[in-house]
Amino acid sequence: MRISEVSRLTGASAKAIRLYEARGLLPPVPRLNRYRDYSDQDVAWVQLIRQALALGITLAAISRLQGRDGRLDWPAVLALLEQQRSHIASERARLAQVEHALQQVGDELQQWLLSGSSDCVLEPGGCTTRA
Repeated sequence: MRISEVSRLTGASAKAIRLYEARGLLPPVPRLNRYRDYSDQDVAWVQLIRQALALGITLAAISRLQGRDGRLDWPAVLALLEQQRSHIASERARLAQVEHALQQVGDELQQWLLSGSSDCVLEPGGCTTRA
């Protein structure tokens, strides 16, 4: 099947499909009358790549999932999924700290606004007023 059909079936642009092929994520695609002739297996690979990208997995990480025989290395897939879950947990903790810091600054600013003080100088420790 032609690249336009693969694109229609997977939602990946023709440019993205060519990129996956250039990066070795798809096995070399045979040509038929100068056109790439994609197989159902190629469509499955493109769908897998798109799913992985949607989960925040990079193309470099995806490339390591393919064994020497061109098949998926399922234990590597499982390890990558766990690694991604761990990354998300770390990111969630970092974002919780950012949210807490934003809440603190907002609370201090709210107090300053309610106090009616004239000038607020933002410093690392919070808002201080000038006399």
